[in-house]
Amino acid sequence: MDKVTILSTTDVHGFLTAAANGENGLCSLPAIAEKYHEPILIDNGDFLVGSPETTFFNTTMAISPLIELANTIGFDVMVPGNHDFDYGIDFLKRQVAAFNGQYLCANVLDLADELIFEPYTIIERGELKVGVIGVITGAMPQITDYDQIKDLKFINVLESLNRWVPLVREQVDVLIVSYHGGIERDMDTGQPTQYDTGEDQTYRIISEIVGIDGVVCGHQHRINAGIVNNTAFVQPGYRGNYIGELTFSIQENQVTDKKAQLISTEKVTPASYSLYDQSDYKKWLEKKLDLSCFPQYLAKKVPGTFYAVNVKGTTIGSFLSSFRPPYTLSTYHVSQSELKELLLRQPIEGLTIVNGQLIPDQSSYRVTTNEPIFPSYRLETNYIYNLFDEYIAWINMNQYRNEVKQDEATT
Repeated sequence: MDKVTILSTTDVHGFLTAAANGENGLCSLPAIAEKYHEPILIDNGDFLVGSPETTFFNTTMAISPLIELANTIGFDVMVPGNHDFDYGIDFLKRQVAAFNGQYLCANVLDLADELIFEPYTIIERGELKVGVIGVITGAMPQITDYDQIKDLKFINVLESLNRWVPLVREQVDVLIVSYHGGIERDMDTGQPTQYDTGEDQTYRIISEIVGIDGVVCGHQHRINAGIVNNTAFVQPGYRGNYIGELTFSIQENQVTDKKAQLISTEKVTPASYSLYDQSDYKKWLEKKLDLSCFPQYLAKKVPGTFYAVNVKGTTIGSFLSSFRPPYTLSTYHVSQSELKELLLRQPIEGLTIVNGQLIPDQSSYRVTTNEPIFPSYRLETNYIYNLFDEYIAWINMNQYRNEVKQDEATT
């Protein structure tokens, strides 16, 4: 009887540790991998974008040092997450070119209907053949800025898997789907746990697609593991706090046993990696940030409100400290009298008081802010946007597009 193990991470977001003051996380993976015989290592997306350090890497370096880290750890497969497209497809292609493993995604096409990345790979471990198909949530147009993905088509995940699973299944002993999307139903009862927007479809994949032995999912920063419909699945959290394990026993070309579990990295000794010069990072934080486009960015991100966003300074570091997770922005719905009271203490762009009258004159107002300036009973919406990275990526993309236009104009 032969065995093969797949170890997976998801939604690392460039964090080397699972907690701010901890040491364990992604860098604990090598120590875990040593306990298995030639495990296959998969990262399930959102590896390159999401921490302040990744913003530094992605705006100052052609190749992120996280790619070097992925190569050093020895990832066999990576798939893209939604945030890995935040700096545009040219950025992502450049990172992929430096990755030593296979970068997979079967449902992302260019406008000519050509695949951007390889849809699958077949990895041999001894006499066993393991197929891995990569897919990303088909809801990308709903959750990603149009300008970042306007040259791409994101095909329905189920449609893509219905095409590729039969083709790969006949070539392999074990078939894995690495899906950067989440879980939409209770995996035991099948009852919906959220509205079906198409963003998260793990339950449907397992229930409707025949021939899959295991699924790695993610996206929601949650932890799950189990076996449903004879398919093993793992959803290994966030920031490397857990490693997903899928282990399969094979006899006479048939999977006879399968296991799905999560391994906490909390007490696993991490390897030590030096990715960048801390002094360069600190100097970068002290640089002045172009905030001239921030009002335009806010209007696009949270349209239809007034804005009382307090940025603490003009440097990259002060911008970072202005938005504290998890809720970086909040929208309040307030009355005229409540808004007048606030305006006596601080200005709000687009609002003034003339002869005791609010201009513009409305029965109520929505105000978006990064501070609790109104009572909690007036809170309408909290936002978990990563404004720091998103805004800097946004202005970086705009600058890149302007440079391309200038080059085109001179040729």
